[in-house]
Amino acid sequence: MKALVALLPTGFPRAHEIHVSLPVLAFTFLITAMAGVLFGLVPALQSSRIAPGQGLHEGGRTTTSGGRVGRLRNALVIAEVSLACVLMIGAGLMMRSLLNLLHLDPGFREQHVLTASLSLPVVEYKTPAVVSHFYEQLTENLSSLPGVESVGAGSDLPWTGYDENLDGFTIEGKQPPLHQHFHGRYHVATAGYFQALGIPLVSGRFFNDADKPGAPSVVIINHTMAVKYWGSENPVGRRVDFFEDHPTEKGWTTVIGVVGDVKDQPDSPGAEPAFWWPNLQQLWPFPEMSLVIRAGADPESVIAGMRETVTRLDPAMAVADVREMDQIVQGQATTPRFAFVLVGLFAGLAVLLAAIGIYGVIAYSVSQRTPEFGLRMAMGAQRSDVLRLVLMQAAALVLSGTAGGIVLALMLGHVLKSLIYEVSPTDPLTLAAVGAIVLAVAFCACSIPARRATRVDPMIALRAE
Repeated sequence: MKALVALLPTGFPRAHEIHVSLPVLAFTFLITAMAGVLFGLVPALQSSRIAPGQGLHEGGRTTTSGGRVGRLRNALVIAEVSLACVLMIGAGLMMRSLLNLLHLDPGFREQHVLTASLSLPVVEYKTPAVVSHFYEQLTENLSSLPGVESVGAGSDLPWTGYDENLDGFTIEGKQPPLHQHFHGRYHVATAGYFQALGIPLVSGRFFNDADKPGAPSVVIINHTMAVKYWGSENPVGRRVDFFEDHPTEKGWTTVIGVVGDVKDQPDSPGAEPAFWWPNLQQLWPFPEMSLVIRAGADPESVIAGMRETVTRLDPAMAVADVREMDQIVQGQATTPRFAFVLVGLFAGLAVLLAAIGIYGVIAYSVSQRTPEFGLRMAMGAQRSDVLRLVLMQAAALVLSGTAGGIVLALMLGHVLKSLIYEVSPTDPLTLAAVGAIVLAVAFCACSIPARRATRVDPMIALRAE
């Protein structure tokens, strides 16, 4: 339990309160006892109906090895194997999804980047000019700290789920499709924001000190927005009107740069169209901003200097949520990692139970068929022939269970769509790997009783008969 709690995603609610519950433990004990009684009662009732003459015939060896009881026993093993396959396929898909997330190109360079959050009090910072001036001063002062390579501030950070849209703006010379409109995620950033995060410039330029109040209104867009609305054309120098219905606003805004795509969340299907206004040209106040500081080998070394700089500008200001960008990136894999471990744990237990079931059925069958094997070997059958008979019986159960499990997993594939990333619920590689693993485990489980069958002494078996 402690190991699983340690693997919980960061911020999991009330994780410290998780403990072994006595009522749950009692319920589990009750269910276990009921299951034992129920599955023990079925063969007991079957045996109680056997006639004395039938029970004495050939030592009663055929009364429980075949018929309805034997079919029920085989059906239970097949069901065990099927359920184990379903869980194994789920664990395999989650493992592939986790690997895809870990090897995902985020669109920025997260190494050696320190982030922090600031929230300016609205009472003191009422206008866009006051807010933008504070962040310009702050980034300028932070850039002079030892070890700092670049500094920026933005209305949000990558991979944090930002989803603010601006709909219905106008693009000069373009018409939206019928019954649709232009839309994009809107952001605000200072000069240096993209450089600090390592977001690449595709064309044009980044913001600079010239993009200030009174200067021509400018905007930077992402690659997705450029392709979606301008296609193969170069959008740099083209104009956009974000407020055509508000004559008092600035009017046309010029696109000065295109940057690489960064998803709102790492498992999003793709990046949304997005654009950034320069901090000094805020159209309305953005008091809550995120600091981004690219430092040298040790970003934590600038934490004290960052706090001191903020306090010097405003003693009442508090810096919150200080963390490295690496932690944000790694944290996005925590949930899929935990889901994989949890499902993988249950899948491993299910495969173990299936192996025990296969072993039990084959071992029981071998003990019941000992006279048959002895007679076969007395008539010239080789040990390999007996081994093949036992393995074929096991193969029939395992292959039936594996096929049923794969079909069931395909039927339930839509349930996993929200937990997997860039892998299909019907991924052939995962299905083939799980099938191979289950077959290998089943072979190991039945190999012991199968080899035991080959060591039957024909004279002892026939004498017992």
